[in-house]
Amino acid sequence: MNRGSFFLGMIFVVFGGLLLLDNFAILRFNVWKLFWPMLVIVLGVWILWQSQYGDKVLESESVTIDLEGASEGRISLHHGAGELRVAAGTSETELLSGTFDGGIDQSSKRVADRLEAKIKVSSQGFPFAFAPWIWGPGNRIRWDLAINPSVPLSLEVHSGANDARLDLSETNVTNLEIHTGASATEVHLPAQVEHTRVKVEAGAASVKLIVPEGVAARIDVSGGLIGVDVDQMRFPKQGKVYCSPEFESAPYRVEIKVEAGVGSISVN
Repeated sequence: MNRGSFFLGMIFVVFGGLLLLDNFAILRFNVWKLFWPMLVIVLGVWILWQSQYGDKVLESESVTIDLEGASEGRISLHHGAGELRVAAGTSETELLSGTFDGGIDQSSKRVADRLEAKIKVSSQGFPFAFAPWIWGPGNRIRWDLAINPSVPLSLEVHSGANDARLDLSETNVTNLEIHTGASATEVHLPAQVEHTRVKVEAGAASVKLIVPEGVAARIDVSGGLIGVDVDQMRFPKQGKVYCSPEFESAPYRVEIKVEAGVGSISVN
């Protein structure tokens, strides 16, 4: 039996029973006021139980998606709680290859001369891949991807409470989008791409962007209560943005736009 499904089912059974008793006026208190504290307590007990007795090994699946002769690619990753690792490393005929814990749903299609691929957590594991009760040491979903280092790529990452490490320094990623929640994300940006555009939308997250030496950058940060740490020796502040003095004439450059909530942003 899927422990996550059993756990969620028990919550609905207990709460439904309380509502029924309330409708018959058997209970003399507000059920809704009871529900949220009860849910927090049950979640805490579940996480403690998982850390001690719930350890299990998630099955790992190997996947390779061929480039099919396309001259560019688009990769969309929808990852939940766990670990995400991305780096260059496939052959010239492959868009990506990797190993994925817990099962995935994948699709790819050719649009003109671009191959578009989408990978997400298996529908059998949703919504538990995004929920805290899978965070036991043996339940963390780990994805290890190698992407094509040669063809121009657009990379889109959607993640929940995860630890993401993206080493794109040897890739040809021209467009990067990161949409993340309560996570820790570190990205090494491309070292030899003429123009890379980066968009980051983050919640309660820690995001670190590393710009290789020899790459100029323009950085625009906006949002709520965030800590901003930008290397102003390389990217001095000019008005509302941080920008390399030689940005317009640089052979390799990156434009970074960050929209964040409660968290920290580091660019160096």
